[in-house]
Amino acid sequence: MILERMSDRYTTAELNPEMLSKVKALEEEIQAVTNREVIIIAYEESVHNAT
Repeated sequence: MILERMSDRYTTAELNPEMLSKVKALEEEIQAVTNREVIIIAYEESVHNAT
């Protein structure tokens, strides 16, 4: 079985300002609860590798 690297199948998602704001708010909420730095990364399936 050949394993694909995530970067071969996915690319960073392009989020509109409203969605990006929601992701940042969720990061802040998780950080407040866990007292740890958290970064959420959004990916979407690459068009050229869609299954």
